[in-house]
Amino acid sequence: MDKQKSDQMIRDTMKAGGLSEAFIVDFISKVDAVRSGETGMVNWEEVGDLDPKTDEISLESIHSSYPTDLSLLSKLVVVKLNGGLGTSMGLDKAKSLIPIKGSMSFLAVMAKQIEFIRSKYGVDVPLLFMDSYNTQEDSQKELERSGFQQKIRTSFLQNKVPRLDASTFAPIQNKNEKENWCPPGHGDIYFTMVQEGILDELLSLGFEIAFLSNGDNLGATVDPHIVSYLLKENIQFAMEMTPKTLADKKGGAIYRKTVGGKFIKYELLETAQVPKEHENEFSGLGKFRTFSTNNLWINLRALKERFNQGNFSLSLIVNPKQVDGKPVIQLETAMGSAVGNFPKFKGIIIPRDRFAPVKKTEDYLIRRSDAYVLNADFSLTMAKERKAAGLGEILVSLDEAHYKKIHQFDHLFQEYPSLLFCEELVVAGEVLFDVPITIKGKVKVQNLSGALKTISSLGRKELENETISL
Repeated sequence: MDKQKSDQMIRDTMKAGGLSEAFIVDFISKVDAVRSGETGMVNWEEVGDLDPKTDEISLESIHSSYPTDLSLLSKLVVVKLNGGLGTSMGLDKAKSLIPIKGSMSFLAVMAKQIEFIRSKYGVDVPLLFMDSYNTQEDSQKELERSGFQQKIRTSFLQNKVPRLDASTFAPIQNKNEKENWCPPGHGDIYFTMVQEGILDELLSLGFEIAFLSNGDNLGATVDPHIVSYLLKENIQFAMEMTPKTLADKKGGAIYRKTVGGKFIKYELLETAQVPKEHENEFSGLGKFRTFSTNNLWINLRALKERFNQGNFSLSLIVNPKQVDGKPVIQLETAMGSAVGNFPKFKGIIIPRDRFAPVKKTEDYLIRRSDAYVLNADFSLTMAKERKAAGLGEILVSLDEAHYKKIHQFDHLFQEYPSLLFCEELVVAGEVLFDVPITIKGKVKVQNLSGALKTISSLGRKELENETISL
């Protein structure tokens, strides 16, 4: 299919979907890049290391040198990404609506975090959610139920883009309309904030710093010291980064793009952009000591200036997928890749406490268990007893055939095991956790019988450093 025909099909599809002309033009330019051979893969020779002395600062240093300043804190707005349906966990609604501690949902906890900050400092910090067409209505109802209030809007809609046939670049036309569309990646947040007038609205109200983070990471709470640091040192863009562990193979990383030995700019490297022959190097603990938590701090005036210059750009991610057995491509951008637009960048090295995401049911089990607690400020962090014991993130592997989807998980975890002192938990086969049990060290529970087995059948209250066959 020729370019003119496929472009027209894209245009017609997106226009019918209610998308703006400016966004359509931007998307077609990305399609043109892919047609011209753009794969989204980086040139590995250009991937240079960060300089810890000039490119990074520890959160500890910020706390000791930049005290809370209420006049600066009043310039902060918090934005949470809330467009995800949690499809990898089998959800058909916003992931933020499921309970995370007791009966409290992710969304309710986020609202409580902001209310805590407002109450503690007497500063009316606003909270905005970037929703998708699939999450906005239900999430707004949940927010209303929680009693959350503020003067400005609490939600804005991210865009959507058509999935494209991998060979013709034409939009796919599946009977299931939802299959024809995909999110454009969270990098869309900047374009949407400008397009919807949100950036101008925030600037007119005196807000200068936006704290952006994923809605499923309840460790990402407001830190007033960081706000003071960014505004006093005129930092345009900061990314919270944390030391890598074996559980963090897919986290993105910041690097110095270097051509001919000359530093060009900072860039974000995502898993999908890594050439296959360098995947082990990327996921290992050598070259990249830290990874991005997707907790970002951005100066709104600098963002506005960059858009006014007309050269704001994000790295393209070409994501191959299958729909009904046919190859399609999704064109996405990551919000962290905005780092390439700002020379005044800092990587903030943070403790693990500020990173507690839930991407899979394994993560969900860890956060629901006693290994993680909801603190007085409503941050979700590792329990003090676990940290005091010198234990890091738990490695959990649940049999995908029985635990991958949330309805399966909820059915088989009637009681959450105590994981306070667990290092690794592997569950193979179908096992019903029907009674409380304490798991310590490294434990494997396997059921090779093909029939459902129960934890209660063990007649024990504790497992420690052992393999159990049911």
